[in-house]
Amino acid sequence: MNGIRLAVASAILSTGLVASDAADPFGGPASLPSRFTEAASRISLLAVASHRQVVAAQTFHVALEFTIAEGWTYYAPVPGGSGDFVPLGATIAVESAGLKTAAPLWPAWSPHPSDLGGRTVTTNVYSGKMVAYVPVTVPVGAAPGARKLAFSAGGQICSDDGTKCLSVRAEDSVEVTVGPVAIANPAWDAAFSSGMGVARPAAAPGATAWQGPTTGGSPQFTIAAGLGLAILAGLILNVMPCVLPVIPLRIVSLAELARQSRRRLVLLGLAFAGGIVLFFVVLAGVNVVLRVATARAFDWGRHFQSPSFRIAMAMVIVAMAANLLGAFTVLVPRRLAGLEAGDRRGGYASSLGMGLMMAILATPCSFAILVVALAWAAVQPLWLGSLAIVLIGAGMAAPHALLVAVPGLLSRLPRPGRWMEILKQSMGFALLLVAVWLISTLSSDTRVSSVVGYAVVLAFCLWAWGGWVGYDASLAAKIVVRTLAVLLALSAGLWLLGAPKATATKFEPFDEGAIVSARVAGRTVLVDFTAAWCLSCKIVDFEVYDSPAVAEELKARNVLAMRGDVTTADLPANRLLYEELRGAPPLTMIYPPAGPPIRLEGKFSKARLFEALDAAAGAMSAGAQSPH
Repeated sequence: MNGIRLAVASAILSTGLVASDAADPFGGPASLPSRFTEAASRISLLAVASHRQVVAAQTFHVALEFTIAEGWTYYAPVPGGSGDFVPLGATIAVESAGLKTAAPLWPAWSPHPSDLGGRTVTTNVYSGKMVAYVPVTVPVGAAPGARKLAFSAGGQICSDDGTKCLSVRAEDSVEVTVGPVAIANPAWDAAFSSGMGVARPAAAPGATAWQGPTTGGSPQFTIAAGLGLAILAGLILNVMPCVLPVIPLRIVSLAELARQSRRRLVLLGLAFAGGIVLFFVVLAGVNVVLRVATARAFDWGRHFQSPSFRIAMAMVIVAMAANLLGAFTVLVPRRLAGLEAGDRRGGYASSLGMGLMMAILATPCSFAILVVALAWAAVQPLWLGSLAIVLIGAGMAAPHALLVAVPGLLSRLPRPGRWMEILKQSMGFALLLVAVWLISTLSSDTRVSSVVGYAVVLAFCLWAWGGWVGYDASLAAKIVVRTLAVLLALSAGLWLLGAPKATATKFEPFDEGAIVSARVAGRTVLVDFTAAWCLSCKIVDFEVYDSPAVAEELKARNVLAMRGDVTTADLPANRLLYEELRGAPPLTMIYPPAGPPIRLEGKFSKARLFEALDAAAGAMSAGAQSPH
């Protein structure tokens, strides 16, 4: 069999088929049409444009979906091979009807070992379904009217057993209309958007071929890896800044429960974990409705775009804070609470609600890995995507279920005492700060929110001065506690009551037309998608955009820095972020004058930003040399 495979490969080369197709992938000897006819039954092409109607100076994309028959592989644009066997690489030719096209963007390919006469040769291939993308730019002075784009894919497919190889010519076309406004194509679904985010141009000859994504947001995982990522994302949510005020409350609750019956401890712990999972079950249900009714996937964090939702959340948190501070106590009727013979069996609804609140508070602090997990879920079959969302909740709930399932862990908690009351009331002040922050997202006047926030901090310091140490406390304890209270009041005053300071990087307001105009003029555009309720966005500002080095670098490169605010659903940046990019804040997009955009999701470093700017400069140079 090895000899047969080597003979077949040699025969393919000796017939001149590879050489003739390399010179003209869609022509060749007169005997080729029958081979192309057979190849057509092995591979097909479907073209889908991102927009039905486009405007002058706009860049849009056409997705080219290849369907490869089972048992066959399609060689990648950088096919690999060796001196004995060099298959044809995939090509895409475009008849653009006066529109400007850039180099195709290809998804990651897979290594494919072939046994040729006892020697293994590894090539780069696609199998099953894959989607490539062609960026298309409408000229500035384009006249209104219909434009037809015709696409021809060339290259070579081979059977998995290596006994047959065929040249490829697959064709399809789309039509777009140049008009006064851009209109998205409803056939362009979340899978196309997600795939485009990780597609890359093929490497130039002699360069290292790209074989996987270099940034977050890739949906290209196995099912096991994708579900594992969902669980990991849920685990990480337990350490997000937004949920930290709830963690000490949970510790206090567990310390109280440790004194009660084992059965009650487990049931209340499971109720808390169930509250977390319940939130994600609701999200999965919303995702099902959106996917079935609108062909859209759930976008993480969009419920926080509603001012009414943020107001309601702030009021609930204020009520929780007042309860923790001892302003009121919720009394439940004896029958409902299940109090019998002095055995407290109530509190399940309270535990469920606390778990639900913890999950909700995690939303504005979503970490990049959570966005990646949801992006993967969005392009999976409905049942699998819904399962992934629920598993995020299971991952978040797992540590809390583990605490009550393993008694030895609870025994390590400190004994109940006065510290529990002090910690509980301290968290009441922390929750008030969370409420102030939520209310501050309703207005652009940061000065007012800073003053109100400092009022809460000052009240906490005064309470700590008198409440943490009694008259009978030692002099040393009084000096330590009250010195800390004074230092906190002074430092918070300097931070919160000082004049508001803008970021070192100067951002222009979001304008989608300005993005197109700047790219046509040869400038790179950076768009920072942010929201007032997104705490991770504040971290990106502090670590990256507040840096004078970043501001100077952007200025030196003549980069147009633009801020896309998506605090509410009616702001202009929403369509680009949620409908086209399928992202969530924080997200930074870098648009070179030519070539695909570069995506930086979640939190990233200054060095990573500089690398992306270098890549954009390289894409600009490659685009300038494009024959299109």
